[in-house]
Amino acid sequence: MSQNYLEIAQKLAARPYFILKSKDETTDGQPVFIARTLEIEDCIGQGSTPDEAEQDLRAALVDYIESLLEDDMFVPEPVRLMRTEGTGASTVVNLSNREMQPELLPVRDSFILTVQV
Repeated sequence: MSQNYLEIAQKLAARPYFILKSKDETTDGQPVFIARTLEIEDCIGQGSTPDEAEQDLRAALVDYIESLLEDDMFVPEPVRLMRTEGTGASTVVNLSNREMQPELLPVRDSFILTVQV
């Protein structure tokens, strides 16, 4: 692996990706936290705390992005908040990274997040 690709991957992985953290359990019933990004579905991190899961995810992102760079493939941009609509019961937040390079992004890369208030 090229040192140049590694340095670029580290910078790209540090960008403000939208990180989701959730609590789960292992097959033997032990609690575990999972972290993933909306933008790069194939990367997951896990740990015994939410912060450990995010650190593990950030390391996985570096490796994954480095492999994308080596294969001359597109590295997804972080999502951006496009608009917010509110109702009395919930708020709908639309996140999108389509504005960055719309011709390269499939439909699955547009997200809707509903936040209960």
